[in-house]
Formats: sequence, C-alpha cells, structure tokens
Amino acid sequence: MNILFWSGGKDAFLALKVYQQEHPETEIQLLTTFEKNSEVVPHQNIPVEHIKKQAVALGLKLNLVALPPECANELYLKKIKQATHHISPPVKNLIFGDWHVRDIREWREEQFEKLGFTCRFPIWEKSIHDLLPMLLLQPVEIRISAVKDEYRDIIKAGELYNQQFVQQLPKEIDPLGEHGEFHTKVIFKSWGKQKTDAQPLI
Repeated sequence: MNILFWSGGKDAFLALKVYQQEHPETEIQLLTTFEKNSEVVPHQNIPVEHIKKQAVALGLKLNLVALPPECANELYLKKIKQATHHISPPVKNLIFGDWHVRDIREWREEQFEKLGFTCRFPIWEKSIHDLLPMLLLQPVEIRISAVKDEYRDIIKAGELYNQQFVQQLPKEIDPLGEHGEFHTKVIFKSWGKQKTDAQPLI
C-alpha cells in the first residue's frame, strides 16, 4: 500500500497526479494530520470537512490522524506509526509533495525509514513550467488558504493560484510557497455525491 500525505493543497495534489501517472497500477490511500481541537489542518488552514470532500472527489480512502496543538516530532511520528498499523495491505511507501527544500526531505527520509517505510517525492525538483500546466488540465481550482504575516500585503487569502499569480510574485517568494510564504487548498469543480469514506480519527 502507498500512503500519500494529503495536506489538501496543490503540492499534495500534484504529487498524487504525478505518482499515479508514473505508477498507474498502484493503490493509494490518503493520510491527513490535523489539529484535534480546531479540526483544521495546520499551516494550510483547511477544515477537516473540506479534506473529506476532497477524498470523496478523488475516490480515495482517507485516514485521519488527530494531533495536539504544537505537537512534538516524537509524538507526531508515534501517531503516524499507529495510523499505518490500521491500514491494509501493509504500507510500503510514503508519498510527499515536497519540491526542493532539502532539509525537510532529509528529515522525512531519516525518520520514516527508521520506521520501515520508503519515502517517495514525485514532484521533487520538477520544473514549475511542467507543474503549473498540470493544474490547469485538472477539474479543480486552487485558492490561497493561508498567508504568512509578512506577505499579506502582496498575497490575499482566497486569491486564485494560477500562472498569472506565479508570474506576479516578487522574486523573494517561492512560486510554490515552499518556504511557508503561502498555502493553498484544492477545490473540485464537481464534488461527487457519494458518502465520505474516512477512517476513524486516531
């Protein structure tokens, strides 16, 4: 089984689409961590209910992992390990939407490989000129969900993320917001009508 760490934003969506293209026969489930008191995905500022709707639209099983505020890395890793034990067949690969920040990738590889998983990074160092058109070809729109305080005069929450948005960004802002300048959420143009298939909160 392959588990994609699903934030609800564009990077996770791109990682999913690229991985599915490269491994069309693979089975994927989603895993989302969220702050248990607010029921919101940290940083992305996306409610869990929105995440559930995304999973329905994608037709993928969603595993939800509740975390306390300001969760320490040790507890985070413990909760992830516990969550994967509930998934069948056994989890082999963990998929992430990291693009180019090497220290984050190295931390994931070091920590999760200790737990027996292989980390995959489908969009790692791919050209922004290849990634952005992929978003345009999908039945989704991408909106800004959160903005770092120092950039709120430049970027507004709710703004549409597209090629025009990227072209207008100052050079000091990463075009994917990889350094936390902004975060995004995926909105499907057709949500589907089936019931949400989410695992119990852990």
